[in-house]
Amino acid sequence: MSEKLRIGQIGCGGNGTGHLEAGRVSGVVEPVAVCDIIAERAESRKEKYGAKAAYLDYRELLQRDDVEAVVISVPNYIHHEIAIAALQAGKHVLCEKPMTIKADWAEEMVKTANASGLVFQVGMTSRFRPEAQWLKKYVAAGNLGEVYFGRARYVRRSGIPGWGSWFTRKEQSGGGPLIDIGVHVLDLTWYLMGCPKPVSVSGACFSALGHRKKGVGSWGRVDWDGYFDVEDFATALVRFENGAVISLEASWAAYTNENNAIDLLGTEKGAQLATDKVTLLTQEDDHNMDTVVTMPKRRNVNNFVRQMEAFAKAVKEGGPVMTTGDQGLQMVKILLGIYESARTQKEVFL
Repeated sequence: MSEKLRIGQIGCGGNGTGHLEAGRVSGVVEPVAVCDIIAERAESRKEKYGAKAAYLDYRELLQRDDVEAVVISVPNYIHHEIAIAALQAGKHVLCEKPMTIKADWAEEMVKTANASGLVFQVGMTSRFRPEAQWLKKYVAAGNLGEVYFGRARYVRRSGIPGWGSWFTRKEQSGGGPLIDIGVHVLDLTWYLMGCPKPVSVSGACFSALGHRKKGVGSWGRVDWDGYFDVEDFATALVRFENGAVISLEASWAAYTNENNAIDLLGTEKGAQLATDKVTLLTQEDDHNMDTVVTMPKRRNVNNFVRQMEAFAKAVKEGGPVMTTGDQGLQMVKILLGIYESARTQKEVFL
């Protein structure tokens, strides 16, 4: 890539800092400006990553002609407002997951992005895992046969982020672990299965520990004067037009063993995706056979770095967008359908 992508980082908390660090490691972007509602944090990130300016108001950042693209890492309920303003200001957008917390907001984001002709990418970092990319090609080549079932699990035993903060306030976050971490494994499973069209969802949500301030994790800023009105455990079944199904479990806090894995069941083979490896499962001569495929690592490179490299390439060279706005919209509809199913205790058709 001959020229670095000049970016503005909007939101300098944990994920925002991760994006800035990814830009530094990748070497494909130049951080021109940063923005955060906490002045000290914005100024700190400006100094650390060599940005030209720090702002408290994202609108001021968007007025800069030397910012080509923005990375949005703010609470979920503000994603749509900033993304639309950025696109209307002529900036390419990398927006953190979930894309937003309302379907009509997501539709407006997609409509604006499509009309602008600019790159709009949803930040689903799990798609960039090397083992996920290997398995994606393996499945697409037909090696598993017809994939009819996916099992997605992201289960924490004690991992509630920022108890009392926006993370645990439904009006700001949209929900709990389902929309925070469950979306990662749900989206990745859907992606590996070829993104079939979803037709219905059935779900259940529980708050067994979080409202009692149990299961609190180390991520985010705790506000003991705040509140917790989201789930701490969610489970769902998603049906697709091609007959395939995904089952999902996502928790921040539950009295169970932690688990972060994806299983795919095909007519010829099965596959399990875990950290740094893929296990292929089949039978030969009536004997169970497991084959473990491990992935080589690039030093100091994580999924944020890979995502930043892909985003910069999409903007500068017209490379493919890993997670499009249309896919982000579909995922928002699935998530909201699960919440509605949990509320009504009925299957919801999408």
